[in-house]
Amino acid sequence: MKRLLYFFSIAIAFAGCDSSVSIEDPEKSAFIKYYGLDGDQTGKDLVVLPNGDMVLFGTTRPTVPAHGTQWYVVRVDQKGKVLWEKEFGGNNDEEARDIELTAAGQLALAGNSYSSAGNRDVMVILLSTDGAKLDSATFPVYNTSGIDALGDEDVTSITESSDGFLIAGSTTYVGLTGKPAGTGFDPRDALIIRLDVNLNPYGNGWPLLSTVGYDADDVTQKIIEISPTEFYVFGFTNQPKVDLTATDYNYWAFAIGATGVPTNAQYFIGVPSADERASSFVLSPTGSVPGYLVGGISESSSGLTNFYIVKIATPFFFSVDDILLQTPLSINLGTGLSGRTAVASSQNVGFFVLGEENGFDNNQNWILTKINTDGSLAWNFPIVYGGEGMDECGAVQELPDGRVVIIGTMRTGRPDAGEFKLTLIKVSAEGKFE
Repeated sequence: MKRLLYFFSIAIAFAGCDSSVSIEDPEKSAFIKYYGLDGDQTGKDLVVLPNGDMVLFGTTRPTVPAHGTQWYVVRVDQKGKVLWEKEFGGNNDEEARDIELTAAGQLALAGNSYSSAGNRDVMVILLSTDGAKLDSATFPVYNTSGIDALGDEDVTSITESSDGFLIAGSTTYVGLTGKPAGTGFDPRDALIIRLDVNLNPYGNGWPLLSTVGYDADDVTQKIIEISPTEFYVFGFTNQPKVDLTATDYNYWAFAIGATGVPTNAQYFIGVPSADERASSFVLSPTGSVPGYLVGGISESSSGLTNFYIVKIATPFFFSVDDILLQTPLSINLGTGLSGRTAVASSQNVGFFVLGEENGFDNNQNWILTKINTDGSLAWNFPIVYGGEGMDECGAVQELPDGRVVIIGTMRTGRPDAGEFKLTLIKVSAEGKFE
């Protein structure tokens, strides 16, 4: 049985209640649920449907019958009860990355599929909210001749456009010609892939070679459509800033035009001599200044990590006035972390920020905080969820009633030998079990 750091208070509170009439069903208010049967299951992302149900997205690797890692999709009701659960994938290992609810009420899922060891391709599946498979595609990054470039692709997100989908991520295929000079260290170029509604490469002047980058380590995190002729791209790179020669990592934002070609103007946002890597993105909440909130971590030269939050105004004018917010959160997350974060808008004011930390109890746990629109902490103390063993965060969302749901992966049983389970936690608007 997994020992949890925070969950003792809810057990005591529920044990002291002797009337089912005088209180709300506790599972409507708060719970922790584990999903999956034998083997390991991970939790990466979720969407909340209009009726309050949630669709959870991760992976499963059962022990009986033994086969590779597959995508694992689960629809649950507001109490966390399973309505359906399905696996998707082929003979190769698949990795879940992102799920989005489309304007037509479909589920768009994106991730990676191994075609061979060390060679992942992009995988996209469209589902109905009942779990029926509507369409799918698996494809590599192509070179300018339309041939598989044999790169290792890693998807970070899928975003619906007006006539298809936009995919962000990275690839080890760095064979672009005419790239700007950079660090000389060039392990990855950024993915900028556009698909039509049938999940085919977009065409219409959009390049088949769907990468962009410097002679540096480049990753895109999110691509959004502003108009049919303009798109904004967010990610990170260790390409030096214009006025610096240091090769530390910084957040990276730029615009591209109707044919997928970046404009000359861009932002490099970060702290000198520290590494900032963006890993999450959300629009500003209602009632605050319009813009894009980008979340991630900043890692100092000593290896200590902290949340790093940037807000950029829309539309872009590539001036200093566009950067509305740029701040660390003064929360020591520890060292040696993956850097994964998630941000979500509050329907009132502010943002929820989720990440990982290992400074508490010598374990890696989830950590949740809330910030105001000016970047100040809305909560006096962050809240830690977890226990013995390695716990990996996935995503955070606010429900229509103001409560918060968090998805990720927790290890059950022995911290050194237990199974990993897709884990869903539902808490109050303050992140508490009450």
